[in-house]
Amino acid sequence: MTDTNTGPGHLDEGREADEGFLESYLPFLLHRSYQLLSETFHAGLADVGLDITECRIINSLADFGPMPLQRIQTLAYVVQPTASRACTRLENRGLLTRSVGTGDKRQRIFEITDDGWAVSRRLMDVSQEALVETLERTSVDPVQLKATLKHLIGDLERRRPSLDQPRSWPMSKG
Repeated sequence: MTDTNTGPGHLDEGREADEGFLESYLPFLLHRSYQLLSETFHAGLADVGLDITECRIINSLADFGPMPLQRIQTLAYVVQPTASRACTRLENRGLLTRSVGTGDKRQRIFEITDDGWAVSRRLMDVSQEALVETLERTSVDPVQLKATLKHLIGDLERRRPSLDQPRSWPMSKG
C-alpha cells in the first residue's frame, strides 16, 4: 500500500505549523487571490452596467468573433442556463445579436454589435485601470506571475484526467 501522506502535493507540504487547511490549500489560495485581484474591477463593472458573466461573454465575443452558446460557455467559464440568460439580457440591451446557424438551423450564433464593441473597449479600460491599481498594492512581479499561471493552466489542461474514469482518492480507501 502506498503512503499518501508524503510526496509532492501532499496537504502538509509547505504548510506552516499555525496554518489551517484552507490557508495552505492551493485551490483556495488561487480563488482567494482571484477575489482580491478582482475587487477593484468588480466595483468598476457597476459603472459599465454589466455583471461579471455578461463581461466575460462580451469579451469572449470581442476576442474570438461570432460563436454558438456552447463555445461561449467554454470560453467564459459559465454554465448553460446562466450563459443563456446573460446572452438574452445582452441581446435585449442591443450589445449582441443572435442569428440562426448556417449548418444547423437549430443552432444560434451570437455576435457583438457596435454598441457591444464600445462596451467591450470600456471593459478593457476598466480592467487595465483596476489591475494597475491592484498590483500597486503588491510586491509581486505581474509578468512573472502571469507566466507562472499560464504555465500552470497549460500543464493542467494537457494532463487533465478523464472524468469518467474511476478515481482512487486516498479518502475512499478504507
